Amino acid sequence: MQLVQEIAFYLVFFAIPGVVGARIAWTKGRNPLLWLVLNGLFAPTLMVTIFQGPTRAVPGHYRQCPSCHGYSKWRESVCKYCQSELPL
Repeated sequence: MQLVQEIAFYLVFFAIPGVVGARIAWTKGRNPLLWLVLNGLFAPTLMVTIFQGPTRAVPGHYRQCPSCHGYSKWRESVCKYCQSELPL
């Protein structure tokens, strides 16, 4: 019973935030291995991962506006910064 509790503790407080953070970082064009370690060791950094913007265009997640070079979500057809039409 003690072993199960220890495994559950490590999963909840280290593994799950690490995996979730790595997945979010990957969708924003960042290094998932680095963010897996950071979020696994320091769970509050998960908030940093969630609120930071993308670093590059990621197919299926973010695309770059040709006018202002800002990043918008893939499903948006108009840039949220300059209101120009985004190419498909």
